[in-house]
Amino acid sequence: MKNYVNLIIPDFQPLALSIFVDAFKIPQGIMVPLSDWLKLKPALNPESPLYKLMAALTFVPFHELPLKEKSVLLEDKLQEVEQANLKKGSYRVYKNELCTSPELYINEYIDHKELVSMDAKTGKIILVKKLH
Repeated sequence: MKNYVNLIIPDFQPLALSIFVDAFKIPQGIMVPLSDWLKLKPALNPESPLYKLMAALTFVPFHELPLKEKSVLLEDKLQEVEQANLKKGSYRVYKNELCTSPELYINEYIDHKELVSMDAKTGKIILVKKLH
């Protein structure tokens, strides 16, 4: 009898697995590092006991996540909110390659963008160029 596990699923390679065998070298179980959970998660039934156990073991409260992970989790939601705000008449402010000095920003509205200059002392915004 084989005393190893061979996962033929390219997305899961390489996984670091340890195999537990009994006195007769018959496999009885495997150990999966928690760090490999994200690779395995999509292949498991969310209602299975293994899925629920792994989800509980790897759960990290949102406020304890690193900023990079929070950003990934919130990215889709932030885009939805930005689009909803644009539709309601609000605008989005950001910088790009056109913003060649600290006071230049892009104001993006639902139907056009503007290059604007903002006076930091007064808060006054001056239209520099309508972009489209």
